[in-house]
Amino acid sequence: MSEMVKLCQDIYNTGIWPEDFLQTIMIPLKKKANATVCEEYRTISLLTHASKIMIKIMTRRIQAKVEADHQLGEDQFGFRKNRGTRDAIGALRILAERSLEHDQEVYVCFVDYEKAFDRVDWKKLMQALIRLGIDWKDRRLIRNLYMGQKIRIRIEGEYSEPGEIGRGVRQGCPLSPLLFNIYIEELIREALENLEVGIKVGGTLVKALRFADDQAMLAGTQEGLQQMMEHLERTSKEYGMKINSKKTKVIKISRKEKTTIRIIINGEDRSGRRVLLLRECGYNGCKVPCIAKSGEE
Repeated sequence: MSEMVKLCQDIYNTGIWPEDFLQTIMIPLKKKANATVCEEYRTISLLTHASKIMIKIMTRRIQAKVEADHQLGEDQFGFRKNRGTRDAIGALRILAERSLEHDQEVYVCFVDYEKAFDRVDWKKLMQALIRLGIDWKDRRLIRNLYMGQKIRIRIEGEYSEPGEIGRGVRQGCPLSPLLFNIYIEELIREALENLEVGIKVGGTLVKALRFADDQAMLAGTQEGLQQMMEHLERTSKEYGMKINSKKTKVIKISRKEKTTIRIIINGEDRSGRRVLLLRECGYNGCKVPCIAKSGEE
C-alpha cells in the first residue's frame, strides 16, 4: 500500500505517467454474427487496474470542485451523484403536463450526436478545464495522459502495433464521464447563452434537459426551437460534434389535433438539408405523454 501511495504522489508531483499506465488494449466485438465491416463491431478497452487508482483520485477531486462551483447545469442528469435517467424523464413529463394544464405548447428536439464520446476535441477540452479553474497539476496529468496514450488492438490473441488517438475521451477510464460532461457543458453554454428561448418554469427559463450526450432541447414555439437548433448545430460543428439527423427526433406537445412541426436540421439529403417530421418518440427509453400527431419524414 505504501508503495502505491508513493507512486501516486510521484505521478502527481512530476506529471509523468508510467509507460504501462498509458497502454490500452482494445478488443473488437461483433454486433452481429456475420459482421464484416468496422461499423458492425463495437470495442471494449482494457486499462491497468493500478492506473485507475490514481485516475479515480483525480476524478473525485475535479468532480468536487465542479459541483461545488456549480459549473454543471441543473439540467444535466448524466454521471452525477443522486441523479439519473428517472429524474430526467420525470422532469420532462412534469414539464409537459404543467404546460398542458396552462394550455401552452412545448416543442422538443431530442438531439442525438454521432459517436459523441469519440469526437471530443482535446484542445477545447483543455480550454474548458482552464476556464473552470482546474488546478494546473491536474490539467498537466490529463494532458500527458491523453497525449501519451498508446492503443493496441487484440484479435484472437494477436496484438497490433501501438497506435495513437487524436480525439475523444478514453473508453473505460473513470475520468471520461466527467470530462465529457465538462465538454458538452461548454458546448451548450456557448450555443445557448445569448438565446432567450425555452420554457418558463417558476420564472426560470429551461432550455434543455440532458443526460450526458442525450439532449432534449425545449422551446415554447416552433420558431424558437428552430433558432435554438441553428445555434446548437453551428456550435456543435465548432466543437467537432456531429448531429445524427437520422436519430434526432422532433415532437410537439399540445392539446391541438392534427398539428405539424417542421424543424430544419443540416442533413445528408440531396439538397444538404433535412426536414424531420416524426409521429412519436421517447426520451431515455420512456415514451413522453400527450404528444400531438404530426407528419412523417
